[in-house]
Amino acid sequence: MTQRRILFLFLVFSCVCLLAVPAFAAKKKKRKKKGAVEAPPVGKVVMGDWTCYAPPDFAKMNNSERRQARSDALDYLNPLVNGQSHKGFAMEGDPLLLFETAFLGRPQLLDSWLSANFDQCKQVAAGKVSNEDYASWMGSQARELEEGECYKPLTYELHDYIDIQTGWQLRLHMCEGDSILIETTGEENGQFTIEDTGKPKKNKYITSAGDPDRAEAGEAGLVSDMPAGALIMRFEAEDESMTKYILVGQSVTFKADQHGYISFSINDTTLFNNKFRNVGGAKDYLSLDIYPPVNDKAP
Repeated sequence: MTQRRILFLFLVFSCVCLLAVPAFAAKKKKRKKKGAVEAPPVGKVVMGDWTCYAPPDFAKMNNSERRQARSDALDYLNPLVNGQSHKGFAMEGDPLLLFETAFLGRPQLLDSWLSANFDQCKQVAAGKVSNEDYASWMGSQARELEEGECYKPLTYELHDYIDIQTGWQLRLHMCEGDSILIETTGEENGQFTIEDTGKPKKNKYITSAGDPDRAEAGEAGLVSDMPAGALIMRFEAEDESMTKYILVGQSVTFKADQHGYISFSINDTTLFNNKFRNVGGAKDYLSLDIYPPVNDKAP
């Protein structure tokens, strides 16, 4: 074998070795990745019939990233709680209102809450928690987060009318400490009957003060120990811990001792035969006027 041929073979062997080294190194590096810990999921995660939301690590984000992450989380939560994401799951009524108020008003609450929600959602996806219990849990969480908070004080004037053929109506929110003065239509234009006979001249007409001959409605009233036909108010605590009833009559002042809701009704259980007085085509009505405190009129 000539020296030239030996030199040629040596160069070819050297090139093959040089090419093999990077390939071997890359292969070795790939084997290292195989044993690495996989990063946790972030964002929407499909689990069977459910799509849950895995939160990012908010502590490692700057302010701009954190705001965007909260926005992304709300984009997931809003359709979920309103029944648009998962068939058979939706929040309703006060729990939904509290939930939306909590996180829309203070989105920073999401930073810590999302982890607990992800754990709960995984339990639902696994069939260990029912849809109803999940919705109930969300409502309880919102109630805890909103404890002591009040965004809808009743510190404004409101003028409306009472429908004497409808039960509880005009549900309004009050904050603890809110004081109001409530007035209704007087005797001149606010008469009605709760036992329409079909013959106006034979009807017994009363006012919002109720039937003077029936100081206690008994079973015929929504509140048995208040006058039949009187205008009454119901106060429901926001945390559902209590409900109480107040006789409005033609005027009353009221101060909320905790956050809650007020609604109004005629004290009657047979609403279908209630009817306003009609004299010569002029039909009476029952107005409801609510005023914030004026001097010392409301306690």
